[in-house]
Amino acid sequence: MPRDDFSPHVKETLAKRVAYHCSNPKCSVITTGPHTDAEKSINIGVASHITAAASGGPRYDALFTPEQRSSIGNGIWLCQSCAKLIDSDVLEYNVAKLNEWKSQAEQKTLELMKYTDQTTFYPQPEKAMHTPIPIIANLPYEIARERMINSGWQPIMQHWSYPSRNLTLQAGDGKYFWSKGFHEIINACPTGLGFCTFGFSDVYKNKFVIVTAGEVLEDEGVFAHVWSWYFKDIS
Repeated sequence: MPRDDFSPHVKETLAKRVAYHCSNPKCSVITTGPHTDAEKSINIGVASHITAAASGGPRYDALFTPEQRSSIGNGIWLCQSCAKLIDSDVLEYNVAKLNEWKSQAEQKTLELMKYTDQTTFYPQPEKAMHTPIPIIANLPYEIARERMINSGWQPIMQHWSYPSRNLTLQAGDGKYFWSKGFHEIINACPTGLGFCTFGFSDVYKNKFVIVTAGEVLEDEGVFAHVWSWYFKDIS
């Protein structure tokens, strides 16, 4: 039986709608990047069918027309690993879950597009002996972190064993941020506003702490935002 495959245009549009990131909220890896050949790029992304392209495939729906199976509405952009994952357990990764992933990934991308300006900084005295601080108030931590790094601030990375000595990093937001590789996290509060603190330094040896608030519910597209910040000596 022939497959109802996506057109090149549908594949490209699916990828662009999530900025070439995997739509699995627990992955979100970027799926394109540079090749060693300066005239080439690498792609590890796949335009996957939510309901199978042919009879006998994962989540196949006999009521779909060929046009529906090959339409953008039946597609989701994933990395190759997650594309294999969803087809290995169709009960866990059902149509409803994949449509939810797709919707959340597109909404997250739309939100991130609001925070693309990397050039605006808070005012500071001419004699200030610290790297300029980019505007980060109320931004999702991931975006604030990127702005800080692009502005010259460096994360103060904790040792790999830090979570075993700081129990607040073994659950909730702490576990989430550590798993993302944000090892500049200092503490995570599991109650109240869910405060988390993160340390940065600059070339002048200043230490800068960012405080976030809000519980991270990645599956629901909810992320912690910058609450406040301050200078401090972090030992």
